[in-house]
This record gives sequence, C-alpha cells and structure tokens, in this order.
Amino acid sequence: GVYASWRSTGVSYLRYGIASMAHTQTQAMVMGADEFVAENIETNNSNVETAYTAYYNVINAANTFLVHINKNIPGLSEEKRTEMIAEARCQRALAYLTLLKCFGEYWKQDSQYGVCLFKDELVRDNQVRQRSSVAETYKLISEDLDYAIAHCEQHPADHYHMSSLFAKALKAKMYFAQDNYPEAARLSEEVINEAEAAGYELESDYANIFTEQFNSKEMLFAPYTANPNELMDASWFAFSPGSLLKKVADDLVPDDETGGDIVAPDLGEGGDVVVPDPGEDDAASYDPLYTWAYKGEGMTGIAKYSKLTPEYMFEDSYYFMRLAEVYYIAAEAEARQGEYEKARTLLATVISRAGYTEDDVNAIADSNLLGEILKHKLCDMSNENLEEWFDLCRYKRQGGFESWTEDEKAELPSFRRYLLPIPKASMGANNLLVQNPEYVNQ
Repeated sequence: GVYASWRSTGVSYLRYGIASMAHTQTQAMVMGADEFVAENIETNNSNVETAYTAYYNVINAANTFLVHINKNIPGLSEEKRTEMIAEARCQRALAYLTLLKCFGEYWKQDSQYGVCLFKDELVRDNQVRQRSSVAETYKLISEDLDYAIAHCEQHPADHYHMSSLFAKALKAKMYFAQDNYPEAARLSEEVINEAEAAGYELESDYANIFTEQFNSKEMLFAPYTANPNELMDASWFAFSPGSLLKKVADDLVPDDETGGDIVAPDLGEGGDVVVPDPGEDDAASYDPLYTWAYKGEGMTGIAKYSKLTPEYMFEDSYYFMRLAEVYYIAAEAEARQGEYEKARTLLATVISRAGYTEDDVNAIADSNLLGEILKHKLCDMSNENLEEWFDLCRYKRQGGFESWTEDEKAELPSFRRYLLPIPKASMGANNLLVQNPEYVNQ
C-alpha cells in the first residue's frame, strides 16, 4: 500500500496549485487554485489540506509496513526483507522532504519550523505532536536515504520502484534544498556517472519520456498507474502555459532578422519544422521543449499528460524525478561554486535534445549562466513535480535573476511567502502544532 498511496488526489492536485503560483501554468481547474495564483493562500485551502494529508498518508503507510515487515514472515529471506525496508524508507524520505519544502523552513538549518515526525510506528488515531526542527527532519531524511542507497535494488527492471540510484538522486536534491552546493554537485555527478550501468539514461527523443511514462529510461521514479485498477486519482484538466514560462520560452530562442519564426528540431518525428507560437498570432520563436509540450492536442493542452483525455481519464503518471533534473541540479550547483566550465558541459548535455549546441552554451557569459540554466530547466521540467516553485524561491534567496531582462523579472511571482500554511484542520486536531510565522494572523 505504500506505492499505492502516491496515487492520490492530494499528491496529484498540488502540482496544479504550485505551478499556478510559480506562473508556469494558468487556468488550473482545481479547487483553491485562485489563491495560489494570487499568492494569498488561506489556511483552509482545500488543495493544501488534501496535499498535507496525502503525504502523511504515504508516511503512515510506510511506517505501518516497516512495523509489520519485521515480524516473522515464512518464506521471506533476510536479503529481500532488507531490500523492501529500503524501498519503504526511501518513500518515507521522499514524502518528508516534500512536506518540509512545502511547509517548513527547509533552507534554515537552525529553524524550529520543521515538520511533525513519525518513525516506524503504527498510528491508528489522531496523535498530537510538536513540530521537529529542520535539522531533526533532515536527519531522518538523510538516514532513510543512506539506508536506501545501501540496500535498494541496484538495477530495477522497472522505474516505478525505488532504486539505489533514485535514493542517491533524492539525497542530492536534499542537499540542494539546504543550499549545500558542493555535496549536491558531488552526488548528482555520481548519479550521472552511474546511471547507464543502472539502467537509466536521458531520452534522445524527448517525446518518448511522456509516451512511455513510468517505462521511460529517463524516469528515476514515476508510479505505476495502468488501468483499470491502479489509477492516479486525478482527472483531465486544461493546462495552459503561465506568463513566466511563456516569456522564458520565447526569449531563449531569438526571432530571425525579419521577426518571424525560426527553424527548430521536430521532437519525435524527425526532420526540421517551423516552431509555431502556441496560442498567439504574433510572430515569435519558442524553445522547442515548450512548444512540444503545449501543442494543445486533445483536452489537456499539454503533451506531457497526453493520456489525460476523456477516453483514458485516469491513465496517467506523475513524474516525481527524471534524470534530466539531476543534470540541472549539478549544473546549477557547479555554477554557484564558480565552476562554470563544468556547469556548461552538464547544461550542454541535457539541452542538446532541444537543438542547442555546445557553441550556444559556450556563448553564455559566466555572469549569465545561472539565469540561463533556470530558463532551460523551466522549459524542460515545469508542471511535473513542484520543483519550479522551489527553484524560483532559491534564486530569489541566493541570486541568479540578475541577468534576466526587466520584462522577464516582471513575470516572476511576488514571493510574499515561501511556504504553504499548515492546514487549519490539522491545527485544530493537534494543539501542539505551531503555524508558520507568515500565516499566524490568518
């Protein structure tokens, strides 16, 4: 039941709200989305409440499994028991890291505003509990991931189970959340170097990532969601590119000297085609990953979720982490340490499938590199796993927007708050729970 708990409304719907808040999506058709767009989220927001509950459901399922797996189970080898424990702990780490980044002051190691921790215990009824510190929360996440790195399967036959490589990639993301760039770079580059031997690699055909979904060799973790019994509890909603994403995608590819469209690679069918402007009549050129994603087929308006249609309804996956993200993490982490050539090599590799060349990357000034890395990452990975919001917040805190144009900066969120509120219902059920400071007056 641990894997099944990832396929819930709370998990899947949160991406709509977060992407709306990041201005990478607009017209999200889920409850509470308007508050995300306005960056004025109320403590009774239904999207926030279902997400908070859903991630704790994952944790509770993992903890229940960990209690029972240690019983005497006939026919279960110690090797298999250890491997299954590692899978459960990796999933628990993913849930806690997501909760911490959404609801805790994850960038402050000395903050008291971590999350409530439950570990290897059966929780049948409501329990009051204080929030642990950020440092304590990271300690549990790190311990779980170290165990998973050591004991998860090295070469999984599929990409909808936890693997040792995914655990290592997730730990790199944990270091990234802490602004620990040396460790984030080191682990990310280990993942990149070990990926092929473990059965993972970047898809040369970008479209193949999303048609194959959890079978794609680029997916580090995407749940199994095949009909009719194992469904992602979502529905088909219109995706429409947000103002920030559209502006960035336009600026990445310059118009030709006449102001018209330029030729860019066709993604998936071979040959060169003229990239159209999705949804507008004025002549403009867009990043081809963006153009491919928003070609507007079917009901969804985004090809990443091509099976979210009336015919399939729920046959869709959720992309928790792809190998491409590891390249972007490594590139940014190296750039923030002044290792610009390393950063360029990593960036050039991952964006080559969008038609960019080494010459394009080498032409980026050192002072502009951080800003360009984020632009490419937004076009590649938006509307997948909440990460665009955390990226934008990190750039706001740590720098990187300096090279963006004033028009690009004008499309950024206001960053009134970095965090979501602890849901009102959870506060009412736990009198030891303390609200995030920026929401105490709500």
